[in-house]
Amino acid sequence: MISEHLERQIESASEALISRGGQYRDLPILVPASLVLELAGEGLRPRLFFATAPDGSELCLRPDLTIPAVLHYVDVSEHDNQVLAIASKGQVFRGPRPNEDNPPEFLQIGLERFGDPNIIETDVALFLAAWSACQAADAQPLKTRFGDGGLLKQVIAGADLPDIWRDALTEQTSHPRAFLRLLAQASGTSGEPDISTLERELIDLPPELARERVQAALDQDDLALVAQRDLGDVTDRLIRRAQRALAPRLPRSLFENLAGLATFQQTSTLELCLDHVVTLARGLGVDLATWRDDWLTRFESMETEAPGILAQARFDGLGEEAFDYYDGMVFDIATTDDFSRPVATGGRYDLLVGEVSRGHRNTRAIGCVIRPDRFTPNARGA
Repeated sequence: MISEHLERQIESASEALISRGGQYRDLPILVPASLVLELAGEGLRPRLFFATAPDGSELCLRPDLTIPAVLHYVDVSEHDNQVLAIASKGQVFRGPRPNEDNPPEFLQIGLERFGDPNIIETDVALFLAAWSACQAADAQPLKTRFGDGGLLKQVIAGADLPDIWRDALTEQTSHPRAFLRLLAQASGTSGEPDISTLERELIDLPPELARERVQAALDQDDLALVAQRDLGDVTDRLIRRAQRALAPRLPRSLFENLAGLATFQQTSTLELCLDHVVTLARGLGVDLATWRDDWLTRFESMETEAPGILAQARFDGLGEEAFDYYDGMVFDIATTDDFSRPVATGGRYDLLVGEVSRGHRNTRAIGCVIRPDRFTPNARGA
């Protein structure tokens, strides 16, 4: 049961969030499961709650508010880049990770902004909205962790890498542990990769014969494909895995610079953090001077609007994201130094609307969610 104090916190946070722009919308609770898994990966499947639609399609209870908000925007927007701000409040459903004792259902308050033409200005406005909501709820003390969901992809795209490693590493830029494991394989620091007899056979076969060979192997072992995987997809994955196993290893210098970007955490001021990222990227042949200037503009605007807001802020490389649709500024606002339970999270996802709508709509977007269950329980006035 929600206490009166928490109810007041939720009301204050909601009012603060909507005061920054946004019209409340009731968002669907059931969303296409295939869409969620495509965006978050099959690793999230054990944490989802499923249902079957009358037409037999697989649905799931919404694991966040962002995907339902994007679906709503695609449904109501009349053209690309139509400006719309959607505020929402409601339960989301996500099973706990192993060894966690978290409730499978919890409240989120969200704000999503679509179509705003000025990226930096909107980034700042959205962050300030989340910060104001946390302040209004008296969640204290507030600390911020910034990151960039598109940083590694930008660096990898510009670095001198073989295509086989460029493509593979790009796919894992939102998954820290998987990225570092793959990077270790690419550099040879994790030992010699395993490659099965089947995978060796597939490399030299035409696509149709390769699929037939995989199907024969499945039939021989009496195995069936898991949901969301067709024969062509499985075959392609096996071939790429074999190609990576046989590909030349990356030079040590490339490994160290990419690993440095992926594991980077603040050691000094925000400006010096950005300088360090620029230096690491320069070691890969990538110029991030403009990227750095854009981030400094964000920080200067935040400080102008709310002096002292960055007093306890840091900038990290990869974050622990459940969803990999962020492709620009990301942030966590927390009351603890480890950011294990942030009270607010947000980020830019300019490509998500196009992915959800299969290209029907292409619109810049950014959003944030507030987690009232993580507000400080003994805040002032309790």
